[in-house]
Amino acid sequence: MRGAEGAVVPAAGTRTASSSGTIRTTFAAVPHRGTVFAAKATLVAAVMYVLTLLSCSTAYVVGDATLPEGRYAQGDPLPALFGIAASFAVAAVLGLAVGTLVRHSAGAVTTVIGLLLLPSLFGNAERWIAGLSPAAALEKLTQTSDAAADTVGSLGPWPSLLLVAAGTAGVSLAALLLRRRDV
Repeated sequence: MRGAEGAVVPAAGTRTASSSGTIRTTFAAVPHRGTVFAAKATLVAAVMYVLTLLSCSTAYVVGDATLPEGRYAQGDPLPALFGIAASFAVAAVLGLAVGTLVRHSAGAVTTVIGLLLLPSLFGNAERWIAGLSPAAALEKLTQTSDAAADTVGSLGPWPSLLLVAAGTAGVSLAALLLRRRDV
């Protein structure tokens, strides 16, 4: 949509750093766009990791205290809690990278939801596709009964998380194309 002077005006509810112009100020202060992206990715990942670790640890303690003893099988919580927190941090960085590439809020949210959920929909056709899904890595880390090899692939939880992290790193590298794009 164009305003009175012919400038592009974003639609209501789609204000991003690119559309509101605050990204210009950021790049004026720090002209190295890769540094800006790396700082944002580090902050987003750290905040998400800490919040997820605290939330999941609290949920584990509350669940352990309220569930009847011996009725439900429990796995080892510590490596799983660290992996779950890492999985959420990786998903947050994926969202940042896609948002940087797409530069439109609704399009970025739709794309990330598709990237997170779409591979698990093809699980019956190809197990390895389902195993690449961040949701599959999360199911494996939480040690749910739904995490069978025929639904989430045959990789273990940590290799699956590493594959998801590698895919996120690839999307993040693509987001660094921001250097070559106008603000």
